Amino acid sequence: MNLAVPRPIVFGLMLALGLASAPSVLGQGTIVYHQPLMPLYPLIGQELDLNGEGQLEFRLYDGTDLGGSYFGTSASGLGLAQLLVTPRGPNDTRSYLVGLSQGFLIGGPLSGSWFWAAHDAPNKYGQADVLGTFIPGSGNYLIPDGYFYNTTAFMGIHFQIGQNWHYGWVRIRGEGAADVLAPQGWILDWAYESRPDTPIFAGAVPEPSSWALLGIGGFTLLWAQRRRRNI
Repeated sequence: MNLAVPRPIVFGLMLALGLASAPSVLGQGTIVYHQPLMPLYPLIGQELDLNGEGQLEFRLYDGTDLGGSYFGTSASGLGLAQLLVTPRGPNDTRSYLVGLSQGFLIGGPLSGSWFWAAHDAPNKYGQADVLGTFIPGSGNYLIPDGYFYNTTAFMGIHFQIGQNWHYGWVRIRGEGAADVLAPQGWILDWAYESRPDTPIFAGAVPEPSSWALLGIGGFTLLWAQRRRRNI
């Protein structure tokens, strides 16, 4: 009886074992990632349930001040969820949603004026401007405003799953004011760390070994089925 294992299966198993034994970086194997089929557009408001359990944690909405001279998009947490923000000014209310670069450690130490704010934070800090334009009183030109104006960046979020707190990121692509008076922010994708109280890098997704193991397993099974049919 020939008990030899076909080479493709041996290779697949060896590669899978090797990838499975590779060290993960800050628990990237525990990251949950989601990308919608199309970017989400918050023209009339866009609310997100980050982990799909039925509790909304975040919303983008039209932050235009119809009685003033500000046009743009704003954000807030929902429920107890908190967003990473910074004050708009020493004598101002509201805040700016902080735009983070890829690799920033969300949940790590904060310096300067950045802090976490829920939707009901004092001084309306929980109502954060994402991007927009001002029309100054001295002219008709537009002044760009917000971290996400005409750029793509990450926002930080701190939210609950059950009774536990988790860190996550949402990637937002901001428009400019070339075609619209009130530029919009598009939600591209998001992810969160499934382990409670564990920081996450902005832009981090499940580690490649997790995807590779699934791919290798599927390839090996498909190869074995085809070989069995040909015998």
